[in-house]
Amino acid sequence: MVMPRLLLQVPPEGRVEMPFQLFLTNVPHDCSDLELKEWIESSGIEITSIRIIRDLVSGASPSFAYATIGDVAQIGIVVSALNGKRMRNQIICVSKARSRSVVV
Repeated sequence: MVMPRLLLQVPPEGRVEMPFQLFLTNVPHDCSDLELKEWIESSGIEITSIRIIRDLVSGASPSFAYATIGDVAQIGIVVSALNGKRMRNQIICVSKARSRSVVV
């Protein structure tokens, strides 16, 4: 089976900007987008979008997600507030999402 590819427009400097600001790992496999959003917002952080990455065939999550926060200027505070907190007895790791370099 051929997996679909995400097509990105690459700027001349070879960097692709991430549309998300937070990268979350160790998210429970059966966690829903809504549950994760509510978990983040319970800390008083406004989320504009959230996406748990899932396998296209099985629908299972490899335990990571991306989230966009309302105030990008507060990203350091948000990472500090959420990183290492527990969700369903799992410690969630939160960091600032990084853009990927693309070789052209």
